[in-house]
Amino acid sequence: MRAKHEAQKGYYTTIATKISHADKAKLVSIAEGFKMSFYELLQALLLALVRYFDAESLVTYDHNAMMNAFANTIFSLKGSFSPLSLTGHEKRNINRAILFVQQNPKQLPQLLAVSKAHDGNMKETYNFDTMLYEFLRSIDNEVLQTLCEEKASRGYFSLLQTLHDIVLERTPLHDQMADEIAEMFTDIRPITGEHINNEVFYRRNYESKRNGESCIIPTRRKTTLA
Repeated sequence: MRAKHEAQKGYYTTIATKISHADKAKLVSIAEGFKMSFYELLQALLLALVRYFDAESLVTYDHNAMMNAFANTIFSLKGSFSPLSLTGHEKRNINRAILFVQQNPKQLPQLLAVSKAHDGNMKETYNFDTMLYEFLRSIDNEVLQTLCEEKASRGYFSLLQTLHDIVLERTPLHDQMADEIAEMFTDIRPITGEHINNEVFYRRNYESKRNGESCIIPTRRKTTLA
């Protein structure tokens, strides 16, 4: 192996960084999830970066989707720091957190945001918008700004309600009108038990739903051929 490295000296260079043992273990676990070695994972990430930012390279759909996710993380670190970095770790402190508070194991936990005030006291809030704002500001400020603009244009008071409506607007709704039309022309046999070639009635169900009464409309009488 050493002889091969000597023969290829000048062809390649080494890229290295230092991370903690705990973070290395996390990356190894991720590599195993993709059925890759740790080295293969690093090679794949570097290749994706090159294909994304190289002006003369074509980006595949898969790499483009992956790099969009990576780029969002990279850009969000501008003016911030990398939690994988070993430098400055002794100066770090937690000043805000979102807690999942649970009272009964059978019930869903409720969210609670806590933060540290300037006087050192701890504050708490149940406000969803406060949590959503700080969360998006940390991971994707561009999405946050777009969501704030959309909230203002709609005249809404809540970021979460704006996001809720945007998502549901893109969800196909069930065709309720088709169901109503089908119900309007459902055959209802009279209690006297006439046959199909005698009087048949059709009930308009939507009228009965509206005022509690049935609107019975007789149809043309059908006769039996001799």
